[in-house]
Formats: sequence, C-alpha cells, structure tokens
Amino acid sequence: MKKQTNKFIILVLVTFFSFNFNIANSLELKLPKKTDKSSSGAGDLKDVKLKFTKIFFESSLEYMEAQFHLFNALEMNDEASKTRKSIDFVKNDKNKEGKRLTNAFNSVSENSSAIEGALTKEAANSTEAKVHYAKSLPHAIKGILGTIQLPPEAKNLLDAIKADKMAALKMGSFLKVLPKIPEYVKSATTVGKLIVTGAKSRDVEGADDATSQLGDL
Repeated sequence: MKKQTNKFIILVLVTFFSFNFNIANSLELKLPKKTDKSSSGAGDLKDVKLKFTKIFFESSLEYMEAQFHLFNALEMNDEASKTRKSIDFVKNDKNKEGKRLTNAFNSVSENSSAIEGALTKEAANSTEAKVHYAKSLPHAIKGILGTIQLPPEAKNLLDAIKADKMAALKMGSFLKVLPKIPEYVKSATTVGKLIVTGAKSRDVEGADDATSQLGDL
C-alpha cells in the first residue's frame, strides 16, 4: 500500500512538472525575443537620459539657489524657506529621480512667476537687499546658461523613450515634464534676464559681470 502511494505521488509530481514545463515553453515562444538592436537602443536611452538629467539638475539647482537669495532680497521669507526645502529634496539622490525632477521643474516654474511679479522697481533697493541680490547673480547666470541647453536634450530623450515602449512605462514623470521644457526654458530665461537687468538698474555688485556673461542671449 505504501509503495502504491509513493508511486502515485511520483506520478502526480511528474505530471505537474511536465505540465508546467510545457506552459513555460509555450509562453517563451510567445514572448518577443530580445535582439541586439533593442539592447543597443536601451543603452542609447540610458546615455541620453543621463545627459539630460545631468544638465537639468545642475541648472535647476543653480537657478533655485538664485531664487532663494532673491526671495531673501524681496523679503519673501515663506517662498525662500519653501525653495530651500526644494533644493534639499532635489539634492538628495535617495529620493526617487522622477520625484526630484518634478519637484525641481515645479519649483523653478512657480518661483519664476513669483519673482517676475514681485521684482518691481521699488522692490529690493535697500543695502541689505542688494547683498542678497548680489549672491543670486552667479547662480542665476549658471542656471540660465545651463537651462538653454535643455531643449535639444529633452527632444532626444523624448524620442528615445517613444522608441522604447517598455521604457515609457517606467518614465512617467519624464513624459509629463519633457513636452513642457520649451516653455520652461522660455520662462526661466525671461526671468533670468529680468534678474540681471534689475541688478544693473539697482547698481548691485556683480551686475556688470553678469550682463557680460549673458552677452546677446
């Protein structure tokens, strides 16, 4: 009786594994095979993404630093505090890259609008304000010069993502941000120029150098 039971168990196990092996083979046949071309495309996507994110994070962090100092010059303390928190969040690479990207994009965009509205002729004219203003200029220049490099890199990355459907599923944050890069660059550049011309009209230290670095931009 015991031998018969053992034979029955073995028969069940053999049948079970044979059945699953056949299913696995069937599924494998249905799955698309990875080709050298797709592997190359993934590599291209990785390189293009790395280049875009490097330029984006470096330029946005510089620009946020400039905005932080300008908010201090404008005595907009809540905005300055919020911007500092965003800078710390974006710098922390333990946070998800997509969330850092979205945070930086939204922070720069919202701050640009706020500064454009607040930087009137009457604002930031005190001696203390000009000290904060001067601190913003080097960061503003680096931010602008980096930001204007983004449109072609954004297009390259968007094209690479569209060519890799699997990548598109994993890069939702990028797909939301990339189409908005041209408007982002336009806004940041416009406000950046306003910052520099505002510094010159206020006779802020470093204004002439900043104007020279921007050139005909």
